[in-house]
Amino acid sequence: MLRAGGDKPDQIDYYLDMFKARFPELDVTHSVDVSINHAPRYDNARAAGSEAGIPDVIQFQTLHDFHHYAENGLLEAYRPKNWDKVFPDHKDPHGRWTGLYGVTFTNYINLDNVDEDKAPRDAVDYLDPALKGKVILTYPHDDDAVLYQFWKLKQKYGWNYLEALVASEPTWVRGTAMPYVAINNGWYAASFTTFWAFEPFPGTNTRFMFPEEDYFLTWFQTVGIPKQARNKAAARLYLNWMLSEEFQGKWLQFPVRMDIEAPGGHKSVLNHNTSPGDFHRWMLKRDQVERFRMQMLQLIGPVHGPTPIEIDYSAKP
Repeated sequence: MLRAGGDKPDQIDYYLDMFKARFPELDVTHSVDVSINHAPRYDNARAAGSEAGIPDVIQFQTLHDFHHYAENGLLEAYRPKNWDKVFPDHKDPHGRWTGLYGVTFTNYINLDNVDEDKAPRDAVDYLDPALKGKVILTYPHDDDAVLYQFWKLKQKYGWNYLEALVASEPTWVRGTAMPYVAINNGWYAASFTTFWAFEPFPGTNTRFMFPEEDYFLTWFQTVGIPKQARNKAAARLYLNWMLSEEFQGKWLQFPVRMDIEAPGGHKSVLNHNTSPGDFHRWMLKRDQVERFRMQMLQLIGPVHGPTPIEIDYSAKP
């Protein structure tokens, strides 16, 4: 049983289907939900004292949770094959948690709706009046990764920029999956609060574009095996496969292994204006995170709509 952080029920099918095909004898079950929901489910299952609710693998964006679990002796110490090739800052030295793959949020553009030479690349480009009604963004106070993006924007451009961005009236949605769905469907032209493959899929007219000058977000989705897991052999097999060249070489964004190239001819994550380590450290500053969350709530207003996992992705927001 895998509990994976994510916004859309099919969000991990890309690689979980590969894992199932590679090991057809395994009975793999999984559940996708935002990490801020999955983590307390794991906490509540432990509190109830029943092994029935304990997953075999926890795979979350909420990196601070892994520090809590490790410090409280809740995770197996296990170093899968190729663990030594993972970036040193993105694994626990005792093997209690490790990064699996990079997730990058930055500009995702539909070139049917905006010319490539006019596509927004840096934050100030999103204030272009020509983009009014064409931009879709995730509520930052509903997602820690997006909240971090807005924190970095405030640091570089100041509060006035955030006020101007809100005044430009982008369409706000819950979760980071709807923006890429909306861009893929041609409903909107641009978003910077979502992710997609570095290399365009054949026959599509969308592009995932790094900023020209601005910083962008990357973190490594992280995994651990609870000590109460009932299927530890299967959990260890999953970790080994996720760190294998078979998966890392097919991942759509930055790999977590130092010896494998990123897709699309991009250099290692170390060669870009992004820092998974900075995001990790920011996530540990919970007082600061929660204060900024409330500031964004006051600036933008309460979130509206169903949770990301319950959204109707066939309807334009």
